[in-house]
Amino acid sequence: MIEALYRPTLNGSIPAPLRARSAGHYRVSRLWREEPKRKMFLELFWGVSGEGDFVAENGSEWTLHPGEVAFYFPGDTHRISARSAQWEYYWLTCDGEHLDEVIAAFRLDRRPVAAGRCPHELFARLGRELRDLTAAGEFRAGATAYEIISLACIRGGAEECEPLVETFRALVEEQFEDADLSVGGIAAELGVHRSTLARLVRRQTGISPEDYLISRRVQEAAKLLAGTRLSVKEIAAQCGFPDPNYLAKVMRKRLGHSPSELRLAGR
Repeated sequence: MIEALYRPTLNGSIPAPLRARSAGHYRVSRLWREEPKRKMFLELFWGVSGEGDFVAENGSEWTLHPGEVAFYFPGDTHRISARSAQWEYYWLTCDGEHLDEVIAAFRLDRRPVAAGRCPHELFARLGRELRDLTAAGEFRAGATAYEIISLACIRGGAEECEPLVETFRALVEEQFEDADLSVGGIAAELGVHRSTLARLVRRQTGISPEDYLISRRVQEAAKLLAGTRLSVKEIAAQCGFPDPNYLAKVMRKRLGHSPSELRLAGR
């Protein structure tokens, strides 16, 4: 079973940083292989079941397993074959005005990384959007392709650490207004070493536990500054800052504005 949809124009009809070119769902047997061909776009492969083999430009090989994502970059020669009796995977291809920047920003790697369950529903949405031949459909298809790539990047290893990290996030949400709340205290409450918590939180969220906690406090403070008449001192107390001066220092560093400037901007 081979299903594929293609954009009806070579270069797309919209100027966009990322454009979806095509997408597909393959279920193939061990004898299947793709004819080697050099391609000038980004291609994502998301394994569902079975295994497939890939060969890189330098001759190195890797195998895509279920729940893993791999890429070929623009200019790569694609050499793909089924390894197992049955191999099922989804794929999509992209180009765009700033494709190189997207690859660099997401730190994409050709070799497979753990990404979890394939988001079949997003690939189905992408298919519907590729069938929409309007400019709006092309914009939406690019957004969905970006969402799939984003999901592939943030979910690597999530299954292993999700329960602990989700508990960490819940504790922050419940207690961030307490100025005595600290990452060390949370680690002790969770019964793990602080460095272990830091490693797991950074792997799943992309930021350190300290940054996550202070970000939540800053977010709440900015909301209160824009939407209430509470004093800066009252807001600092409600958001876990020890005093208004420290709140102002953090606001200037992170948002580039003092609390009073943010309050004026919110009106």
